[in-house]
Amino acid sequence: MKTESGKRPTLFDETWFYAPLAGDAAPGSSARLPEEEAHHAARVLRLRAGAEIAVTNGEGAVYRAVLRDDLGNIEVTEALAIEPGPGLGVGLPILKGRDTEQPAEAICEFAVRDLFLLNLDHSETFKGQDFSKLVERLRTKSLTALKQAKKAWLTRIHAPQGLEAWRTAHRGIPLAVAHPGEDTVPSPLPPSLHVLTGPEGGFSDAELSFLFEEEKAYRLSLGPTRLRAIHAPVAALGKLTG
Repeated sequence: MKTESGKRPTLFDETWFYAPLAGDAAPGSSARLPEEEAHHAARVLRLRAGAEIAVTNGEGAVYRAVLRDDLGNIEVTEALAIEPGPGLGVGLPILKGRDTEQPAEAICEFAVRDLFLLNLDHSETFKGQDFSKLVERLRTKSLTALKQAKKAWLTRIHAPQGLEAWRTAHRGIPLAVAHPGEDTVPSPLPPSLHVLTGPEGGFSDAELSFLFEEEKAYRLSLGPTRLRAIHAPVAALGKLTG
């Protein structure tokens, strides 16, 4: 449900939690917070039975609920919003060391539906590198960001893939590439849009040819200064969503 103005009721003063509730859960419905969420409620925040919390299922539904015990059992008291999924997706290049995690964590606080990790020509990776732990860490950070930013939609984290494979799978979605030059991103934005920023050292010539000549990507200008790869995604999202 939405308010008359079409906006979700303000819940920034309430503590948010994640729970795997159905999108059509009705008042009186029971559920149980995941173990880590229940621990956070009872042991960290010291919430007791009867405490009111806001709960999202990460798929657009937001509810007000009441804690029934310190095990994380809850009862839905009010359906607050069913929100359409955000149309933004972000392509983030794999950066050296753990540098990928800093922009990824920030991206997940925006209304972004998908975060795609990309192995580009200038990404500092090696053949056979295992990214499973990175993906696991980022999925944990995405859940934390969901609650921190009080979003209704969880940002999905996708395992690393190559640039052409990514675009082949999503060719029907327009692409905006952060690269110096005249800004060509349309206003208003299309309902769905993927945004791509480059790695340290920028895109290779082959990648630029593929993106702008074959994919006909929009060019997204981030201003006259050169930004580091860890900062560019946040600047891009700030520009597109501001």
